Amino acid sequence: MKKYSFALACAAALTVAAACQKESMSSDGMVPVTINASLPDTKVSIDGVSPKWQSGDKIAVFTTDGTLCPAFTTSDSGSQSASFSGTKPEGSTLGAAVYPYSAAVSMSGGTITIEVPAEQDGTAATAVMASPADGSFNFSNLLSVVKLNVPYSLDIRKIEILRDAPACGKASLNSSTMALTVPSGGATNVSISTGSTLSGDIYVSLLPSSSSKLEMVLTNGYGKMALISKNMGSGASAGHIKNLGSVPSTLSFSDTALIGDATSTQSYSAATQPSKPQVTNGDFETWTLDGEHLPNNWNSFQTFENGGNLFTKGLLANGYDSSNRQVKRSSDKRPGSKGSYSCSIWARKIMSIATAQGNLTTGRVYASNLTADGTGNYNYTDQDGSIKVNGKSNPFHMDFTGRPDSMAVWIKFVPNGTDSKHPYAKVEAILHDKFDYKSGYNASDCTGGTHKIADATEMQISGTDNAWKRFSIPFKYSNSTTPSFVLINIATNSYPGGGKENDYMYIDDLEMIYNLYNLKTDAAGWATLCLDYNALIPSGVTAYYVTKVACGYASLVPIYSGSVLPKNTAVLVKGSANTTYSFNGRSSDVSSRTPVTVSGNLLKGTLTDCSKPSGTCRVLSGKSTSSLAVFGEFTGSSLKANTAYLTE
Repeated sequence: MKKYSFALACAAALTVAAACQKESMSSDGMVPVTINASLPDTKVSIDGVSPKWQSGDKIAVFTTDGTLCPAFTTSDSGSQSASFSGTKPEGSTLGAAVYPYSAAVSMSGGTITIEVPAEQDGTAATAVMASPADGSFNFSNLLSVVKLNVPYSLDIRKIEILRDAPACGKASLNSSTMALTVPSGGATNVSISTGSTLSGDIYVSLLPSSSSKLEMVLTNGYGKMALISKNMGSGASAGHIKNLGSVPSTLSFSDTALIGDATSTQSYSAATQPSKPQVTNGDFETWTLDGEHLPNNWNSFQTFENGGNLFTKGLLANGYDSSNRQVKRSSDKRPGSKGSYSCSIWARKIMSIATAQGNLTTGRVYASNLTADGTGNYNYTDQDGSIKVNGKSNPFHMDFTGRPDSMAVWIKFVPNGTDSKHPYAKVEAILHDKFDYKSGYNASDCTGGTHKIADATEMQISGTDNAWKRFSIPFKYSNSTTPSFVLINIATNSYPGGGKENDYMYIDDLEMIYNLYNLKTDAAGWATLCLDYNALIPSGVTAYYVTKVACGYASLVPIYSGSVLPKNTAVLVKGSANTTYSFNGRSSDVSSRTPVTVSGNLLKGTLTDCSKPSGTCRVLSGKSTSSLAVFGEFTGSSLKANTAYLTE
């Protein structure tokens, strides 16, 4: 019945009356037998059409002792009744029977072993029916069948079906009770591939199951794939056909990655990164200069330069002795910090005259005016000066030759109430050349001009609700000169003298951020990536994000070279093998273009080295080929920074 347009696999019952012809034994001990078979209208119907035998249909017949006879064949066609002819051992009695015939079908101890093939041809010829061992030849359908209609215009060359239960393989049939036992470890996928375009009604035979999940992958003539998920409701029981309907002619096809075997190693090629200078002791972990009162390479009031006679006359000469210092090491560190400490600064009153804000700088504090906002009060880069603190020198300038894109710093700002006129704290960083650069609110001789190369300034830091907050402050460049120094100033208030006594500010993990990342592909040309800035996809590279995972494949949506990849977007990258590519976030091409829209991305990324997330985590595997990326279930413990992964 392989030519049935309505799929033989749907047959709910088949009644066969066996009429043995007069036996005439051949030389091999076999005698001919003719079986008269019929298919009652009341028992089976597929799409309203009753099944009919076709010439050449074959059935496997067993004797009652389990011997498989040669195939019984019919020459009748187009009828619900047909005669099947074959031979049996002399003196034997015919018992159970199976359709279609296969020399591989076997019977032992009353149990028939049947097999649903993993490779099928899209017709019902692979559906299995059987009759019991009582010799009645009343057939019943053992399998479930799914049907879908495929438009010719899609040029489908292969269909793969996957479900979360055994779909094909061997199963055991009790020939007396007709109970079918499906093994728990059977394969879960079935494929149809004929080498030509698959179209029209396609039938797939499956082992019966209550599984409701069914997924399909359709591959077209260009090798592109479309992933489809279907809900089978209560599943597909024996003898039932599940009509999945028509495949939309507008189905979208894409490249895919393979979901492969488990891997203990994340495919990761370390690339040499551009020079990325950092601020010395920006993590505030080193405090050997003045104990817990001053982080190395940073300064505050206790190392100020006395610039006026008000101080020498004693009015403020002792205002910043050890008992009045406004800097201290703190064990209150930001979440996720690898260090042990942060730096705390705070405001205090000076002889009830004014509020001295907490002040921390990589330069030197200069004070020559009694009023906090006086023109003679500022922080500056002192290239040559030094001072002894507890017998040790602290520099009053910070060498720095980088051109970062932004400065990131973790802040916990806890104001002591609200100063409605001046409520904000501040952080600023100034890149400049070899010059004693000054920065003050109202300094009369603050010098900028060509000496200033760039600045990153945030003057409106509000209270952070007693929690740590990461601030990312972009640099604004005025020229292309390479800096010599960086002057960083942090204060509990943006306005000198503003704020209140005991305004507290905690600072941790100050870091210069460079929007230029070098990515190296593996030996197959693949890599994964996640960046915290918008980046231009370089020439020769295609980035992909994942929108669906089914049937062991991940559907990929491309983002082409020249496009801007949005920040914090995890992607799979394809380029040439073992090649380093620069992902630039600082060029005018990035700032002048709108990042592409990424929706429904299943890839996730990490910006730092981290522990593997709980549950199933799949990473780019070393088993990838030049044409197919492979994601394997990760059995390792940690993931590399700036990489991507799949989870369930």
